[in-house]
Amino acid sequence: MSIETVQPKGPPVGTIVLLVLACGLYVAMLASISFSSGGGDAAFGDAMASFFAVIALWVVLAALLITGAVVGHMPRWSAVIAFILVPFSGVAAFVAIDMCSRHMKPAVIVPVILPLIIVAYSMWARWPKLHAAFPAPAVSGVTWGLVFLVSLFTDIAAL
Repeated sequence: MSIETVQPKGPPVGTIVLLVLACGLYVAMLASISFSSGGGDAAFGDAMASFFAVIALWVVLAALLITGAVVGHMPRWSAVIAFILVPFSGVAAFVAIDMCSRHMKPAVIVPVILPLIIVAYSMWARWPKLHAAFPAPAVSGVTWGLVFLVSLFTDIAAL
């Protein structure tokens, strides 16, 4: 027995709105990255700005993944892994931003790459026609493997 996906009849307005919102929050998050550790209230303010930018972006990324899973197609095992790795990657991005403020410049790769990987996967899941060119097990495995490895990069960059 197979589950058929309902193909939307109009343009994917919800997905486009979420994507535009994600782009704006991505820019805001990147703008909050500082490579100098100020002192006192300024450092605390920068940390709070980064924290809220990361939280907002990761909520929108989760919404994009949910939209991709509901309207498109995502393997169940991938959804379970996403449920675990998306929050984990958000924490890793925030930690990496904090590391940047402590002059650990290679850590910037984490908040730059993680949202792009997650958005790419959600777009793949949203449009099942892409599944013919890129099969679900391979794309899902590579995506969540990359998210896991890039998230772990915060530990490696700290060395």
